Amino acid sequence: MAPTAAPTRAVDPIPRVAGLPLLGSTPAFLRDARGLVLRAQAQHGDAFELRVLGQPVTVLLSPQATKEVYVDRASTFSSERGWSFTIGPLFARGLMLRDFEDHHLHRRVMQHAFRRAALAGYMTRVNALAREHVARAVAGAGPDGVDVYDMAKRLTLDIAAQVFVGVRLGAQADLVNDAFVAMMRASVAPVRREVPGTAFARGMAARRRLRAFLADLVAERRAAPEGEDLLSRLAHATTDEGRALDVDEVVDHMVFLLLAAHDTTTATLTVMLWHLAQEPAWQDRIAGELATLDGGDVTIDTYKQLVAAELVMKEALRLSPPVPFSPRGVVRDCEVAGVPLRAGQMITLASLALHRHPDWWAEPDRFDPLRFAADRAEDRAHSHLYVPFGGGAHICLGNHLAELMTKAVIAAVLAEHRVRARPGQRMEMAAVPIPKPRGGLRLVVA
Repeated sequence: MAPTAAPTRAVDPIPRVAGLPLLGSTPAFLRDARGLVLRAQAQHGDAFELRVLGQPVTVLLSPQATKEVYVDRASTFSSERGWSFTIGPLFARGLMLRDFEDHHLHRRVMQHAFRRAALAGYMTRVNALAREHVARAVAGAGPDGVDVYDMAKRLTLDIAAQVFVGVRLGAQADLVNDAFVAMMRASVAPVRREVPGTAFARGMAARRRLRAFLADLVAERRAAPEGEDLLSRLAHATTDEGRALDVDEVVDHMVFLLLAAHDTTTATLTVMLWHLAQEPAWQDRIAGELATLDGGDVTIDTYKQLVAAELVMKEALRLSPPVPFSPRGVVRDCEVAGVPLRAGQMITLASLALHRHPDWWAEPDRFDPLRFAADRAEDRAHSHLYVPFGGGAHICLGNHLAELMTKAVIAAVLAEHRVRARPGQRMEMAAVPIPKPRGGLRLVVA
């Protein structure tokens, strides 16, 4: 149960970023969240307040503040309260929107799906799907190349559906994908009510369609013996007290997990492929490592051999973390890294700026995978300087699966192909709600 909030007290003022009347910094946040935060940091330091989507939010950018909030030994920071004003209505009761003992209970139920034996079992299907989708995308490419964001999104959604739900979506893939797109757009919509015709109303309608689809599948799974997919396991799972999860609980977990399992990995793959397209030498290094697998799959036993791929992946996650903000609601008056906070205050960590903090990273805007090599290890300067998967109790359950999936897809591309950009081509990543290239990203894969 969440701790009871203590009475608030007066605190020293935190610098505020001047925004527009009524709208605050919302337009700048939606247009260029990273630029907004880095400009504010340059002016105000590692703690300042923005007003976004009608909510004042204190941004904390130091690695020490990141550590104290993530570790949260006194259960002071509520993830549910933090996410409630953005994705809360769309992804209610997902694992990231649960707190303290309730979160711990549900995390334990889901954890077995991400143990080593389970991950090993997933990889045969992951590798096969990766090769299938890459071959199809290359065969169907036009003169301007492959839309690598679209390819990665379809592939990772297919993987998530088959591994976690136990279904091949087929013609339903576009319907499910469109539902997630509508829900994520709704999460940052300025109008937060279901007014007909608004992005928020479309997102909530999409959530209802997706929940109905999954609820039917839960009923099917409960009527059959327990299978290997996560949906089947959750449909039959019980708590430590022997209580079966409600249908709504299973559905809410699956809605959030499907989002997390495909959209975040899609963003990472897109950023990796873009930078690899600029760096043929890194493609050759990865291909050389793949040759040691003798054409075999990327598996739980071999994925750590792909060191160059891992360095490129880490740098992609640094430059464009898939969850760029980690909001929290402050439960009681406290102090974080010397910054006084009051009960009821909204705060956020911001890895999209922490990962480019000029005090901690050498040439922070430059693509340089070797910054993660053992002889440099810039990420080791502080335990919470590099946090692409979050931290503490809410650290991503699927971080190892994400690495396995990412390496399998990169292997499927580079084992037989090379990637290049067209002359003068640029990529601009929108940071929120989940990183995505503006206007898509087409690369020549040959």
